[in-house]
Amino acid sequence: MTKQGFFKIAALVMVMLLIGGSGAFGAKAKYTLRIASILADTDPETLGLKKFKELVESASQGKIAVQLYPNCQLGAAGNYLDSLRRGMIQMASPGSVMAQLQPLVAAPEMPFLFRDWAHARAVLTDPAYTDQLAEGLLEKHGIRTLGFAPRSFRVMTFNEPVKNFEDLQKKRLRVPNIPFYIKFAEAVGTSPVALPFSELFSGLEQKVVDGQENPYATIRSSKLYEVQKYVVETNHIFTTHGWYMNEKFFSKLPNDLQKVILDSADKAIKYTFDISIEAENEAKAFLKGKGINILVPDEAFKTSILSAKPAARKFFYEKYPGSQAWAERVDALE
Repeated sequence: MTKQGFFKIAALVMVMLLIGGSGAFGAKAKYTLRIASILADTDPETLGLKKFKELVESASQGKIAVQLYPNCQLGAAGNYLDSLRRGMIQMASPGSVMAQLQPLVAAPEMPFLFRDWAHARAVLTDPAYTDQLAEGLLEKHGIRTLGFAPRSFRVMTFNEPVKNFEDLQKKRLRVPNIPFYIKFAEAVGTSPVALPFSELFSGLEQKVVDGQENPYATIRSSKLYEVQKYVVETNHIFTTHGWYMNEKFFSKLPNDLQKVILDSADKAIKYTFDISIEAENEAKAFLKGKGINILVPDEAFKTSILSAKPAARKFFYEKYPGSQAWAERVDALE
């Protein structure tokens, strides 16, 4: 964390302490739980965190007051790691930056890992799979993993129809400047161009790139439909965010309130799955209404693009020890 980020969060926490952790149950609250998130107030995951707040405050009978700070109010995701360890915030949803502390938490974002929403839900809500992802976070960093909430599948958009693997391989594809995204784009034969998200719209408009990849909701919210005509439903990467809590805060709670936290997180994550699927369907309907053509790859296209899986995953297997064995377990799940 930078000094600027540290002092920003420290100042905000001091203000919150002065104001007090009231909320709906402030008069009775014995504990204040502050949650930091980078996502917008209306994002499905934020709505899931709001559900968590509602469940915790109700089940604890107001003994825990929950304060939610979405939309980067407490700084960028990178700031949350140190803030969690120090206990300046009690809970956060920082995204893939958590891999700086435990690389394996990035494993669910491996290319071509989840077949569909049902497969993703079965894995990400089962401790038999998720416990391994967070090994060491509690012991080494004092951070408890409450669960893994869904974001969405990523799809591709272009200005021309991409009907087969050969069409795809001719394209310049914008990807985030993140190594495994670049490796993925290379593996499927495209020419990757790492552009900041802030430059994506203009890059598409000026034809610096032919296409890009993002979840449906992002395509909608960022108005990429204004500069793209086709969606190719590749569902090549599924993004997920862990929900993490400061262990010192958790351990100070009596047993009954610890159970409230754990049960509420489980219920809220299942709720987040439900509304995330709804949000994806709503975004698809919206894009169709804007004249966007959604192309679902046929079996030949699917077979060809899946042939790139070994090359696309090689980066993960080399960088994140244990990721190959974990992925093989996920692949084998019926």
